[in-house]
Amino acid sequence: MRAGAKKGASTSLNGDVRNDLIKKVLFDAPPRPAIRLTPEDFERHETIERAWKLVRQQRKQEQEKGLARKFEMMRKANAELEATSPVLFKHSQSKERNAVFPRQLRTLTDTPPKQIWNYRQPTNATPKA
Repeated sequence: MRAGAKKGASTSLNGDVRNDLIKKVLFDAPPRPAIRLTPEDFERHETIERAWKLVRQQRKQEQEKGLARKFEMMRKANAELEATSPVLFKHSQSKERNAVFPRQLRTLTDTPPKQIWNYRQPTNATPKA
């Protein structure tokens, strides 16, 4: 036995008996029995499941329609750029590995700066001698 250890003390993390109790409650619990549904409850459950699948399907279709609209607008903008300035269109479609435009562009954000306040700002007062 370790020096200073109490008789019957737990050997769990940091010697706290509560950790053993928490482990027993969380991991040693017997599995719960399966829920038995009546035919009416099962029908309700299936109806709710079908309705939820329908909602998810509608959301996905709306998202796909939005993406299709965005793609079409992008295609139209590319066609307009090609008609307006073939040189700019050519540069916009190039896939150069050394393009630095995204790295040079600073993204507009609403986040505060890394240093919010300079607490060590020098004072103009001269120290007294």
